[in-house]
Amino acid sequence: MLHSIGASAVPPPHRPWDPDDSPAFHASRLLLLVAECGSAPGPHIAGRTKLAKLDFFLRYPAFLERAHTELADTLSGQGAFRASMPEEVEAPMIRYRFGPWDPRYRQFLAFLMARGLITITSSHRPERVRLTPAGKRAAAALADMDEFHPIVTRCRAMRDNLAQWSGTDLKNLVYQLFPEEVADLAYNQEIRP
Repeated sequence: MLHSIGASAVPPPHRPWDPDDSPAFHASRLLLLVAECGSAPGPHIAGRTKLAKLDFFLRYPAFLERAHTELADTLSGQGAFRASMPEEVEAPMIRYRFGPWDPRYRQFLAFLMARGLITITSSHRPERVRLTPAGKRAAAALADMDEFHPIVTRCRAMRDNLAQWSGTDLKNLVYQLFPEEVADLAYNQEIRP
């Protein structure tokens, strides 16, 4: 059977694991994002535009650093975030209608909903992605893990500044600060720092 499919169907044993291929990893990052940057009650994040733009800064530490540098005078008592590895990209995003986007968001949110970790309330405009009690416990457990320390650090760097902005304001900021990297890209092109 292997010969009819070809050896390329079997990954080599030394192939590294790519977290971008893991819905559980993306779901964990979003869970931490809602827990650390969400508003009361909940916590919750209002709208997928806001969720996607905060996730953009979470995935691209160099862009978060540049945003903090530009907004330095508005950072209430906290220093600007400094990326330890500016070239790092947690997981790439694409340019879409309203800026940075990941076409798998529905999959990631469904993953979290199916496990009872979030609810999505569409009775509010924009909709709210809210943590359940089980989601709060899971986020707290993830936040205590060393592997998620860089993500938690970036979330906390956004908590009292970017996380307070609306999705539209965040979208406008992204277009203003990153014209070459985001605003001028054709749709469906990968965003690179």
